[in-house]
Order: sequence, then C-alpha cells, then structure tokens
Amino acid sequence: MPFYQDAAATEPLTAIYLVQRTKRCFQLAQPIYYRAEEASAIVRIDAHDLSAGLTNNSTDLASVPTWMWGLIASYGRQTAPALLHDQRMAECSTLPAGEALRLRRVYDEEFRRALLDTGVAALRARLMWAGISIQAYLEHSRVRGLLLAASVAVGALAFIAAIWFTAAGAGPLPVTAAVLLTGLLCLAWARDWPVLAVMVPAFALFSPVLAAAAAGSLLLWLCETGWWAVTKPFVRHPGPPPVVGPLARTPQP
Repeated sequence: MPFYQDAAATEPLTAIYLVQRTKRCFQLAQPIYYRAEEASAIVRIDAHDLSAGLTNNSTDLASVPTWMWGLIASYGRQTAPALLHDQRMAECSTLPAGEALRLRRVYDEEFRRALLDTGVAALRARLMWAGISIQAYLEHSRVRGLLLAASVAVGALAFIAAIWFTAAGAGPLPVTAAVLLTGLLCLAWARDWPVLAVMVPAFALFSPVLAAAAAGSLLLWLCETGWWAVTKPFVRHPGPPPVVGPLARTPQP
C-alpha cells in the first residue's frame, strides 16, 4: 500500500484522522504520507489548520456529485487518494491555466494509480479519473470544460436513444450511428479521447440507475415533508422542514 502513517514511509496507513465540520466538509487532523513506488519521493499530505476557517482549509474527500453516491461514495478505499489529490489541486490552483492543466494530467493519473493501489476496481478508478479530468477543465478552462461535458452528454443521449430505437425494432443502425458519433467526438478531443470513451457508455448504461436514485430521493423527501407537516402542530419541537437529501446542494464554506 503506497500510503503511510509516518514520514519515513515504514508504517502502513491504518487510520485517517478526520474532523467533520459541516455536512460535506472535513479537516485532516494528522498528516499522512504517500510514496508511489519504493524509489519514489515521499509526499507529505498536510493536516489542515483546525483552528482556522474552512476556506481552502478543508476537504469533501472524493468530490463525487451527490446524485452519484449510490454508485461511487465520497469516502472508503478512495479516501487517502482523494486527500492526496485535494492537495495536488491546491498546488495547481495558484498556477496559470496552461501550467495547471499540464500538471493536472500528471496528478490525475497519480490519483488513478493510487486508487488501484488502495483496492479500488480498475473500471471504477478509470471512471473517477475521467470525472476529475472533466473537473480539471471546468476549473482551469471553463469553456473547454463545458464543451467536454456537453460532448459526453451528447454521446450518452445518442446511445440511450439508439438503445430505445433498437428495442423498438429499428435494427442495428441506431447503435452503429451512436458508436460512430462517439468515435467522432473522441477524435475531436484528440488526447482527451479516453475521457469520452469512458464517460459516454458509462452514463448511457447507468442513467436508469441514476434516474431511479433521484426519483427515490424525491419520493423520500415528499414523504418526510408530509409527515413533518401533519405532525408539526402536535409536537413541541418539530424542527426545520426536510430537505431533498442528496439532490440538495451543500453550501460551500
């Protein structure tokens, strides 16, 4: 395992000391250490300042959108790699966009390898890598990031439509067209083609699961709200009205 408890990288990581500050924000109370290979330099993942505010001094662990929590959690085997990647992102945040994007390619691949080393399955690690690759563009080159996200959405919608048409008896032509469209999108994005190749079929395949998760969260919120409204006049401390669980956006500190 490439993560360690001590600065000499001799004691394997057995505990990560986190302090929860808000719904999604944590602070690392003690540093941990990372070394990719035996001959590699040891990277210190610094603890946060527990006496200071949360801005640029906290982590949400793996930055998984809340509507995807049913598939990929924000913590688990990916916790240590996420803390490493958060520190790398902080390093990039002060650099010019071009330099930041160049380094992010290196650090995003480092994150993927660290995920594999901590026991995350190869496909899931690749999906998380593709997600942070889009995030890198959104953070350092907003327009390109939005175009990349839109390309993923177009390709995924094409596959979803092709599956429906094929099921309706249209034959293999719709799927062939969707594959060709995805291929053209990959060519258009040149060196970023693996992001499209991973994300397009993933979103097409898992869209029913994600939609069902969103519907389930909404249904639960409706039930909670109904119960809260009916019982409010009869309880002394009814509390605030319910919020829509994972569909709600947590305010940033």
